[in-house]
Amino acid sequence: MTRAAGTVAVVVALAIAAAPVAAQPASSVPAGAAAAVPAELVSIARLADPVLPEPVAWLPQTLGWQILAGLLVLGVLWLVWRAARRWWRNRYRRDALAEWRQLEARWQLEPDNAAAVLTALPVLVKRCALSAWPREQVASLSGAAWAQFLEVHAGHATHGAQALAPLVREMQYQDQQQLARVPAHDVRVLLDASRQWIEGHVSA
Repeated sequence: MTRAAGTVAVVVALAIAAAPVAAQPASSVPAGAAAAVPAELVSIARLADPVLPEPVAWLPQTLGWQILAGLLVLGVLWLVWRAARRWWRNRYRRDALAEWRQLEARWQLEPDNAAAVLTALPVLVKRCALSAWPREQVASLSGAAWAQFLEVHAGHATHGAQALAPLVREMQYQDQQQLARVPAHDVRVLLDASRQWIEGHVSA
C-alpha cells in the first residue's frame, strides 16, 4: 500500500512537470508597455527643423551679368529713342498723306473736277519736299529739274516718281480746260504715284 501510494505520487509529479505553463493574465502586463514609442521616432521628434536656403534673387549677382544687363537696357532705350525720333521726323509725311486722302476723296465724289485735283497734287508734293529738304535746295526747282529731283530722292518709290514726271514737267502748267480733259485712268495713276512718292521718298 505504501509502495502504490509512492508510485502515484511520482506519476502526479511528472504530470505536473510536463504540463505547459499557463499564459499570464493581461492584467500582469505593465500598462505602459503597449504604448511604448520606438526609439527611432523619438529621435526624429527631437530633430530641429531644416534650414531653408534664401530665395534666388532675380537681379544678376555677378559683375559680368550686371554689365550685360546694363548694355541690354541701354540698347532698348536706344531703340525706343530711335523709333520716337523717326516718328517725329515723319510727321510732315503723315500730314501730307492726310491731305492726299482728302484730294482722293474729293476726286471720287466729283470725277468731273479732275482739274482741281491735278492742280493741287504738284503743290502737295512740293510742300512735302520743302518739309524734308532745305528751302534753297527745293523751292526754285521746276520742270525737268524738279522731275529729276523727285526721281533721285524717290527711295523705293522710283516708279511713282517716274509716273509723276509728266505732271511736274508739263501738266501742271496747263490751263483748267486742258486738265479737265485728262482721262480718269491717268488721274488715278497720278494720284497713286504721288502717294507712293510721299510714302517712300528718302529725306535729307
